[in-house]
Amino acid sequence: MENILHENDNINDQIGKRIFIPAIGSLGDVKPYLILAKELKKQGYIVWLGVHKRFMDEVQNNGIDTVEIGGDMEIALSTTPDGIELQRNPSIFKMGLVKRVFLPLMEEWFNGILSGLKNADLIVLSITSVLVGLSCIEKNPNMKAVGIYLYPCRPTSEFAPPALSGKSESLFQWINSFKWKIFEYGASSMYNDKINQLRANINLPPIKLTYDQMIQLIFKKPILTATTYSKCLLARPDDWSENELMVGPIMEEDNNSFEPSDDLLEFLNKYQNEKIIYIGIGSMMSMMFSNDQQLQFLENIQTTIKTMNCKAIVSLAGFYNVSDNNLANHENIFYLKKNIPHAWLFPKMSAVIHHGGAGTTHAGLRYGLPTLILPFGADQPFNGDRVFINRLGPSPLPIRQMTIKNLSNAIEDLINNYTIYKNNAEKASQLIQDENGLNCCVQLIEKELKL
Repeated sequence: MENILHENDNINDQIGKRIFIPAIGSLGDVKPYLILAKELKKQGYIVWLGVHKRFMDEVQNNGIDTVEIGGDMEIALSTTPDGIELQRNPSIFKMGLVKRVFLPLMEEWFNGILSGLKNADLIVLSITSVLVGLSCIEKNPNMKAVGIYLYPCRPTSEFAPPALSGKSESLFQWINSFKWKIFEYGASSMYNDKINQLRANINLPPIKLTYDQMIQLIFKKPILTATTYSKCLLARPDDWSENELMVGPIMEEDNNSFEPSDDLLEFLNKYQNEKIIYIGIGSMMSMMFSNDQQLQFLENIQTTIKTMNCKAIVSLAGFYNVSDNNLANHENIFYLKKNIPHAWLFPKMSAVIHHGGAGTTHAGLRYGLPTLILPFGADQPFNGDRVFINRLGPSPLPIRQMTIKNLSNAIEDLINNYTIYKNNAEKASQLIQDENGLNCCVQLIEKELKL
C-alpha cells in the first residue's frame, strides 16, 4: 500500500501546477486543508482554497488565495427556522427537514466549486465536497482529482460508517457492511434528485450512480484517496483497495510566536506542578443549545471542577450568546475568551475534554494527552469510541447526557486511570509524529499529477 506513494519519488516536474481545494464546513474542517495548501505553495504549486466568507480573511492572512463558497452550514443551522429545529431535535427520521436544510446548501457548494476549479490542474475532494464535486469535474474532463478525507468514509466490513453517529464496531462484520449499504442508500435517496437538477443546469445527463461508479465514469480508474486518520485510533481496513490509503492526520504547526495574556500565563505558572485539564466544545454549542442551556452546561462544568478540586482551562469558543457575568476566572477555572492555537496550549495540559472532532482528537493525542470526548453527532461518537477502545481515555459521554453526576464520574475515571491512559497516549503521540500525514498527502497529489 505504501508503495503507491514512494514509486517515482523524484517528482519535481509538476511545480507550477494549479491546485484547487474546496474546504467546506467549520474552521476545524478548513484548517487541515489550509495547512496542506501552505505546504504545497511552499513547494512551488499554485494553490487556492474555496471557503465560506467568514474564513476568507484568515486563509488570505496565511498567504493563500481564496474563492468564496456559499452554503455555510453553521449559519444555516443557527439562523434559519428549519436549521434551528434540526439542531434542537436531531433525528435520522426527519428526512424532509434534513432536505430543506441541506439541499439549498448543496446548490451553493456546487456553484462555488464549479466557479473555483476553473483553470485548475487538480482538485482535492473532501467528504463534504465529493458529492457535488464529481459532477463539477465531469464538466471539466481533463481535470485530475484526489480525495483527502478527515475521517474514514470508504465502505469496509471492519467498522461501521462514522457519519452514522454510532459506535465504531458491530458484533459481526456483515453488520458493518450492511450499515455501509444503508448509509449509501440513504445518501443516494436524499441527494440524487438534487444532484441531477444541478447537473441539468450545466447540460450533464441525469445519473443514479454510486461513488465508485461515478469515479469510474469520469476517470476510467479509481482515484487516489488519503484518509488523514491515525492508526493509533484505527487500523487501515484490509478490504480497502490499494489506492485507498490511511496516512495519519494533517497537524497544526508548532506555534512559538503566539503571545498569551498575562492572566493566562499567571494561571499556568501557578499550577505548573498540578494537572490542568483543557475543556473545549467547539463551534456546535451555540447551534444545538439555547442560551439558557449553554449557561447551564458551563455551570455544570464549573460545579464539577470545583467539587472535584480539579484545575481547568475552559474555552468559550462556540458559546457565542452567553453573558460573561457568571464566567469570572477563579482559583480552579480559567476561561478562554479567544481561540488559542492548540499547538501552543496543549503541551501545557495534562488531559483534554472536548467534542471529538477528528482534528481536535488528533491534536490532543499528538501531545500525549488522555482524552474524554463529549460528542454532539456526525463522526464525533465514532472518534470517542476509538479513544475508549484504544484505552486513551474514558467512554465518551454524549453532550446531551452531560449532567454534573455523569461528568464527575467520567473525570473520576480519567483521574483514577490516568497512568494507563497517559502511557497509551504517549505511544499514540509518537505514532502520529511518525505518520506525517501532511507529507503523505503532498506525495499523493504529486503522484496523481505525475500519472
